[in-house]
Amino acid sequence: MARKPKVNPQGEGTGSVKSAQAKAQDDQVMSTNSSSIVSKRSVERLYHAGEPPFFRHFVPKFQRRAPLINRGYWLRLRAIDVLVRDFLRAVSQQRRRSLENGTRKRGVVVNLGCGSDVLPWQCLTRYPEECGGVKFVDVDFPDLIAKKRQTVLGTPELVGAFTGVKEASALVAPIVFESEQYVQIGCDLRDLDTLQKGLAAAVGDLSECDFIFVAEVSITYMEREGADEVIRWASTVGNAEFVLLEQILPDGKDHPFASTMLTHFDKLNTQLKSVSSYPTVTDQYARFLSGGWYSVKVWTLWQAWADETFLSRSERLQLDDIEEFDEWEEFALFASHYCIVHAKVGSASAAAPTPSLPATTEFLTEFVEMQFNECPGAKAQRRFAAAMRLSPGGSHDETQQSVLHVLGLGSKTRLPSCDIFRLGTSEDKERPISGAGSPAARMCHSLTDLGGNGVLLVGGRGRPSDPLKDCWMFDKSTRTWKQTHDLPTPLYRHSVTALGNSGLALLVGGRGAALAFGGCLLYHPEAGWVDCDIVGEKPAAVYGAVLSCSGESTTGVFNGVYAGGLENGVVSNQLLSWEANISSIKASQKPTVKFSRMTIVGNLGKDASWLLTRFGATGFQYGNVFMLLGGVTRDHLLSHRDEVVLCSVSGSELTITHRLIGQSSREGKPAPRALFVGHSAVLAPNGSVVMVGGGATCFSMGTFWNKGVYAFHVPALGSHEKRTSLSSLQWVYEKTIDILPVKRSDPVPTKHQHHGEPAQITTIPRIKLGAADDFLRIVREGRPVVLEGSDLGRCVSTWTLEYLVDKVGPDRKVVIHEAATKAMDFTTKNFRYVTTEFSDFARKVEQGEKVYLRALSHEKPSEKPAMLAEDFPALAADFRLPLELSPVDENIFSSVLRLSGPVNMWLHYDVMANVYCQIGGSKRLLLFPPSDVEHLSFAPGASSSSIDVFSSLASPELALTHPQEAVLSPGEVLFLPPLWLHTATPTSDKSIAVNVFFKDLDNGHYAAGRDVYGNRDLAAYEKGRQDIARIANAFKKLPAEAREFYLLRLADELREKARG
Repeated sequence: MARKPKVNPQGEGTGSVKSAQAKAQDDQVMSTNSSSIVSKRSVERLYHAGEPPFFRHFVPKFQRRAPLINRGYWLRLRAIDVLVRDFLRAVSQQRRRSLENGTRKRGVVVNLGCGSDVLPWQCLTRYPEECGGVKFVDVDFPDLIAKKRQTVLGTPELVGAFTGVKEASALVAPIVFESEQYVQIGCDLRDLDTLQKGLAAAVGDLSECDFIFVAEVSITYMEREGADEVIRWASTVGNAEFVLLEQILPDGKDHPFASTMLTHFDKLNTQLKSVSSYPTVTDQYARFLSGGWYSVKVWTLWQAWADETFLSRSERLQLDDIEEFDEWEEFALFASHYCIVHAKVGSASAAAPTPSLPATTEFLTEFVEMQFNECPGAKAQRRFAAAMRLSPGGSHDETQQSVLHVLGLGSKTRLPSCDIFRLGTSEDKERPISGAGSPAARMCHSLTDLGGNGVLLVGGRGRPSDPLKDCWMFDKSTRTWKQTHDLPTPLYRHSVTALGNSGLALLVGGRGAALAFGGCLLYHPEAGWVDCDIVGEKPAAVYGAVLSCSGESTTGVFNGVYAGGLENGVVSNQLLSWEANISSIKASQKPTVKFSRMTIVGNLGKDASWLLTRFGATGFQYGNVFMLLGGVTRDHLLSHRDEVVLCSVSGSELTITHRLIGQSSREGKPAPRALFVGHSAVLAPNGSVVMVGGGATCFSMGTFWNKGVYAFHVPALGSHEKRTSLSSLQWVYEKTIDILPVKRSDPVPTKHQHHGEPAQITTIPRIKLGAADDFLRIVREGRPVVLEGSDLGRCVSTWTLEYLVDKVGPDRKVVIHEAATKAMDFTTKNFRYVTTEFSDFARKVEQGEKVYLRALSHEKPSEKPAMLAEDFPALAADFRLPLELSPVDENIFSSVLRLSGPVNMWLHYDVMANVYCQIGGSKRLLLFPPSDVEHLSFAPGASSSSIDVFSSLASPELALTHPQEAVLSPGEVLFLPPLWLHTATPTSDKSIAVNVFFKDLDNGHYAAGRDVYGNRDLAAYEKGRQDIARIANAFKKLPAEAREFYLLRLADELREKARG
């Protein structure tokens, strides 16, 4: 018999009246459910597409969350699902045994603070046999449970899962819904008397039941004493298990992720009441032991991610097939700040948990001088960029230094710019950094100083599935970029190190479009990228590892350390030394790289390997001294004391000598704690390490940015000459310079490449707009982007062909394109215009016929541009542009309804900018920058080409083009800048879209007169063609050779002016 529970003094008994303040607090806690289930709906739709979509009944409008949030919620749900599944299997086996023995125990799954979770329906779907005889009980505040009850009763897909549903009049309070399989109890968890009464009414004798209690981020909102009482009470209710998932603070409140998380919940007035009392897995373990539980296991979610208990290696890898992902550091931070507890009553021994922060007190902690200089406002916020150090005129004077932080990710998108920092005592009188002929925006690239040869930029990525292979050399004397040899395969998060002062660089590992790269490449200024033979211990194919070189060599043999990286979705434990022999490259032989397993010397031994094998860290080596900064490790969160470590290397042996903690060199306010994620660092000759940038998206709770420049001195990493104190040197943010590519030179081919190589498709970046100013900036930059999370109105959920026929009218006459082949060609007119009824057109689309509708003005199709609101007034209220796109509405030219079957829109350009809004179906678009027009067979004065890009993109004729690709799903918007050449093909059986054209130039630039389609060329071009005719006429009387000679020279002048 269960003991009588104690009632928490903060709680309210049944029937008592809460104060207004207490009611408001409860309402705010309940509101956390609204955000949570939207994210779970996103996970359900993407990651469980083969299951019935139960969450959609509680979240009618689907909102796709960011990959980080999707994966985080997937892991949360997976951890709980596995433990509940195991309980159901155990109960099922016991039930079969009990039937043989003539006894019968019932399994009960109790979801404490259930919100709108759909655990019962998921279990009944996934584990139908194991759920036989099991009763699911949802418990939450009466108000929230009442809403859930209404949804269940009003949804056949939900209520239909149950049998024996009782009438309301037959229910015993606090039960509000009861069936043979499922019960809802409206009860404040602080009122355990009422909860126990409800359970007894629902399942009978509690001692005859096997219980599993689930509390997913629910009791943490209660006062700590009340939450502890729930845990203690549950241990007395029959044969019980408990699954708790909630936040922890493994490195205290001042860890950047922790502080961001706590601030987020404070702003919502939903403070985490237990996290201060139980901040670590060890504390949670002790909490449950003292609460009457005898078998307790605790994992952080980051530990669970790598534990076969919860998911296998193949299951981890399969997630990438569902949604591309590269937010690993941020995922590790999130998962390290959540724990999952699995406790059981009984006499089984309790295993101590693996601490989330292993003790590392066996080696010294050294406080080193550190200088922090804050940047103004939100300046210099960039992460996953790369940095280089510049010295005016090649000076080695430590007071005459500057740092360039190049490209990377900003607050919303990848940045086509660099930040410049300089020491406050210096005055930069050097030539300004050139913004022309520069690498395009990217992240996760590398910069490697090759001495007199310049600074080498290698690869990087747009989206995770869009690695880049172009490489660039920055000339430190002229401060200009020049494209150099392309990588033989596109890579990002690769590891590159300079080989002393040889002017060569070694690259190991990296991530391609789908797989990690398992080879080694040597960069040579003339030979390009040369494959290396690997001997010895072959390294695992990883990316995001640390690669360092010990320094100079007179024999052509270099050595260093290669550690960590990501392998199969977890941080690799490989710790290797390497030795590269490059002397053979002069004899046209492959250079060799030998890898050997390293041994950690000292008392720590293998126990310390987790501290050295990291992902996303920065590493430096100076002789036999090896330094690691930041990143993330396997299973564990790096504590403040372990973020920077110093080691001594001797051959294949490594000794951890110090932990380094920066100590402010100034009195007064201490420097804010840095987050060593997404950061960049450079090493000065005197051993000063300068760190810029860095930060992380802290799940759904905000973004943390490092607020300035951190510089600290590590004597072992540089010369021991007399130096200036850091306290007298101030790093100053100077300015940000755009480095958008203006003129892209042809890539320098390596021996791996050949002329006529197919054009490489890059993926158009995706962003979510925050305000209209963000969109104006995008328009000014003139680069296509896909806008995610835009609210286009109810059209996305309602516009089916049947709906459109009903609203437009079946008899409405429309002019359509009717084609014989999939690839329509405007130049040859391989289609015909047909006037038909709208219902007939819809029927043709449904039957898969090759038809296309580009709506025209209903009143004056040959005179006025199309306007959706005027031409289809019954549809106007369904479609809207979000507030962030208000500049489009303010400068609108036309809004066009487009519907199509399986036909391609021909390659063309539009003179006006437009936003293409995908409403139904999906569509693939290929875009080319305006500079590609000379390669795509556009006749003079024509805005369309006959090239079928989709079938000929791999041809040598298009090898010099630069295609960009977007696949649009319903609700997504593509910004198409003016003059970008584009073509489109549906990737579903039908496509419904609206594209809105708008003017982004002053009216005076547009040609006067009628322009129904918005693609009449600008006035300057029309006049220019007339001028060209006059110029050509002036040379008509010259001999043919002279006429050709001078016209070609004039053409060259025009080409040069066109390219700046």
